[in-house]
Amino acid sequence: MNNFNQGAFNETPKIINANDPHMALVFLLDTSGSMAGTPIRNLNDGLNRFKTEVCKSDQTRDILDVAIIEFNSNHNIVQEFVPVEYMDNVNLSATGSTRMSPAIREALNMVNEKSRFYRKEAGSEPYKPWVILISDGAPDPDDDISIVAKEIKAMENAGQVSFRSLGVEGYDSKTLHILSGPKVMKLEGTDFTSFFDWVNKSMRATSQTAPGEKPQAQDLEGNVTVDRNTDWP
Repeated sequence: MNNFNQGAFNETPKIINANDPHMALVFLLDTSGSMAGTPIRNLNDGLNRFKTEVCKSDQTRDILDVAIIEFNSNHNIVQEFVPVEYMDNVNLSATGSTRMSPAIREALNMVNEKSRFYRKEAGSEPYKPWVILISDGAPDPDDDISIVAKEIKAMENAGQVSFRSLGVEGYDSKTLHILSGPKVMKLEGTDFTSFFDWVNKSMRATSQTAPGEKPQAQDLEGNVTVDRNTDWP
């Protein structure tokens, strides 16, 4: 039986198996108007299927906590951190422009806070948290990403986050590389199945290691490939 640490009966638990090391994952999703139609429908389907697939592994399910942030003209926390099996199904819609920086900073603050929570609650070092940004465009002209990019780099260098990006058709490759360094992938078409399968396998590989150990890298398959653009600082 899972060791739930929760307050009122039927309340979503803050953590499962509190004595085990845990991992935080934030999906940072572009829901600007250019994602309308098939792209946003497929993104919803991919996220909802991801939950189902992850939960097939008890080991991964019980250590993974997931949050979702969307950004368009503004940003919104769609899902606060919850154990992955308690994720609500998403039904995102697409509208507005592409204001990235405030949403990215929100994600960084959330993973920092979650890591502090893990250390206090479990008394042990958590796995390095992941932030995965999915976008199909460039940031708004008045949205200077340079400062938040430096914040990401500082946290990466300190081992506090792994920040990765997936470009959907129409994405700005240079922007994603400035934010994620070489950890940029690109999606051919709008079917997110292979991408979320890769995330699932990566989370499972992590759950089979100890915090601080490097998990076995998972190969990209299907319509997901590495973006090898070198036109970035």
